[in-house]
Amino acid sequence: MRKTVLFLSCLAVVAFGRIIPVPDSAATIQAGLSLALSGDTVLVSPGTYPEHINWPTIEGIKLLSVAGPESTVIDGQYAGVCLVMNWSGLKRATLVSGFTFINGYGPGGGPAGILIAGDATIAGNRVTRCNGIGIYLDGYSPTFSPLITGNEVDGCFKEVENYNYGCGMFINGGTGTHPEICYNYIHDDTLRNSARNYGGGIYCDAEALIYQNRIEANVLTSDTSANCRAYGAGIYVEMSRQPVIFGNLITGNRCATDAWKYGAGIRMNLYAKPVIVGNTITGNVCAGPHMWSEGGGIYNDIGCTTYVRNNIISGNQATSGSGIYNESGSGGVINTSHNDYYNNALYGCSMGTGDITQNPLFVTGPGGAYYLSQVAAGQAQNSPCLDAGDTLFATSPLNLDSLFRTWTTRTDSIIDMAQLDMGYHYPGGILLGLEERTTLDARPIASISPNPVVSGRVRLTVGGTSLSRPAVLAFYDAAGRCVGVWKPLLQNGTAGLDLQSLPAGVYCYRITVGKATYTGRVVKLD
Repeated sequence: MRKTVLFLSCLAVVAFGRIIPVPDSAATIQAGLSLALSGDTVLVSPGTYPEHINWPTIEGIKLLSVAGPESTVIDGQYAGVCLVMNWSGLKRATLVSGFTFINGYGPGGGPAGILIAGDATIAGNRVTRCNGIGIYLDGYSPTFSPLITGNEVDGCFKEVENYNYGCGMFINGGTGTHPEICYNYIHDDTLRNSARNYGGGIYCDAEALIYQNRIEANVLTSDTSANCRAYGAGIYVEMSRQPVIFGNLITGNRCATDAWKYGAGIRMNLYAKPVIVGNTITGNVCAGPHMWSEGGGIYNDIGCTTYVRNNIISGNQATSGSGIYNESGSGGVINTSHNDYYNNALYGCSMGTGDITQNPLFVTGPGGAYYLSQVAAGQAQNSPCLDAGDTLFATSPLNLDSLFRTWTTRTDSIIDMAQLDMGYHYPGGILLGLEERTTLDARPIASISPNPVVSGRVRLTVGGTSLSRPAVLAFYDAAGRCVGVWKPLLQNGTAGLDLQSLPAGVYCYRITVGKATYTGRVVKLD
């Protein structure tokens, strides 16, 4: 209660909207949203809310939690979809952030966790243990471009008798639509017990921008019928679509059926024309006792033209084309250059300019196990993928070359400013999904308060600092771009800051004090 009152008292001087606290001013989240107007914030206290929420046809409402997804749960109780935002008039100013959506149910294998028909922003949530599709994007407007960023989608499952389409995320937008899917962690989602299983991590039927996601350990299984199929355990691209898939880590996804197993990492359907650049696609497996097993890393179908550059495609498994299987005899085309195909075979396509087959020498760093070994970062030798990539092109609305130069393949997190390295680049201290990684030389944690920020003034507190010590505080937006840097002088471990220059939104921050770094998440209200 005291924290809610503090938010209200601080907001009294802000003219951009009201805060509606739940459960203080409204007993349920649905009731809070029914009171909200454009620009208002429904602010939810910790607790479990057994609800099936229908979003009002009002643009610009923000639904935020006080304490984050670990302690703020929307429980669908397997009785329906947790959150339905079925209005095409929503824009990105509409924001949902800081919740766990659990136990949603999608009749017939449809939407179960979150359904979005407009351009809302879904940021920093967890969607888990849903029977159906975790996050379902459904918009055919030519301008359909929701932002799905910093979420974790895991443990979702579907069991549909004939056709299973999409489990972690289903992007249903059509030609010319550009949903932006970035910084998400999509893992351990399962399509099972069906004759047809398409897209365990992401099912993409749009011209989506899919970047800086970790797509791991998603599984397609099926019944024992003679025609059972598993297509695209990591990502499935629907026919004729032209998504841009760049800077993702796609690992450990598995197609496991008794019959057709195509594309454990990425599978393109008929006449698709995706761009696949700067990803690490490794350890994906097409496995099962009988019949066809093709394209452990990538399967390129009939008539598809796929642009493959600057990737590391290694250690994938399939009977044919463990790295890439291309239907070259049926019009499939792979334009490949500057990739590392270590411990992988190509079927229906050949090595291109700058392609290599050397051990990429992965090493473990602060964000995971797929950094590149580099002498400058303290390792014994340089990876052959270092400076071995090619310059990338601009893809509206993002410039790929510039984005990769804000990310890192080094364990010391120095960004890739020379010739581009091959493979996945870690976001270098930015949060990925719900994971907050911290390296400390002093164990006490740093914090920013109040959070959410209800005015420009905040207090930075860092434990274990000396009486007077400089710090660096950097903020990053949903696309991983640095949007502000402050260099306060800590006095007894604290400093006051004015963040008024930051627009409203959800940010990741990184605090550096000496050799210690601290990362976290903060919400700034209007």
